Amino acid sequence: MRTVFLSTIVFLVLLINHVHCNEDEHHKALVRAQLARAKSIQEALIILKTSSKAGRMSMVAPEALKKEQQEIFTTARRLNKNGRSLTEPRNGGCEPRVICEPVPVDRSSGNNMISYPQCLEVHRCGGCCQEAQFPCVAVEEKPVTFSPLLLISLDDTDKYEINRPWTLMNHTKCECKCGKTENQCQREGKVLDATLCQCIKPRCTPECLISSTCSMIPDSNEPKCTCRRRLPGQTSNYCSNANQRPNAMCTRCETVSG
Repeated sequence: MRTVFLSTIVFLVLLINHVHCNEDEHHKALVRAQLARAKSIQEALIILKTSSKAGRMSMVAPEALKKEQQEIFTTARRLNKNGRSLTEPRNGGCEPRVICEPVPVDRSSGNNMISYPQCLEVHRCGGCCQEAQFPCVAVEEKPVTFSPLLLISLDDTDKYEINRPWTLMNHTKCECKCGKTENQCQREGKVLDATLCQCIKPRCTPECLISSTCSMIPDSNEPKCTCRRRLPGQTSNYCSNANQRPNAMCTRCETVSG
């Protein structure tokens, strides 16, 4: 009886530490995501202050924030040994950015044909996100049609054609999106933690006993306690009844009270 009691205490301590660890990782991930969107030192400071334990308990004083910002710039000027003028860095976050898209030219009329303009300016999503697993992608797009476009012959510059209008998609809003999907994680027997953008081991409620493992079941959104072999009286290695789980020896299904 004493052994069972001690085992239960150890299990609860490990579970509490696991929960606290997950909360800490989620908090860090949220701070990284907020900093990736900050546009200035001032915005970054606000995020840092409101994310700290002290900041979450009280309002950030504007005077103290302004003073700390001034101290940062004073230190930066002191570290500038070459005497060159300083430019405040702007965070290269995820947003629409201008790129040049070459205009395609039909070469069937000859190689000395060019288009005017040769390239068109459009916006494409780009910039840094909080982690590599969060690509910067477009969440809103708008078609833009360019015309007139001239097709010019370099052999005789008096001759040109008015080309067909060309429509391109212009990215108007971007976001850092998790590059993993629920289906990818399910194929690994795991679940997606969207905050961390990681496939993590699922947690079963109630917890699985010693001989079984919490796993995702094909064609199901709910994890179940699974054994290594098929359970007696069951069609698979888990209990089909939602109120049951494998016993400690994986020899039968037992009903979970409460």
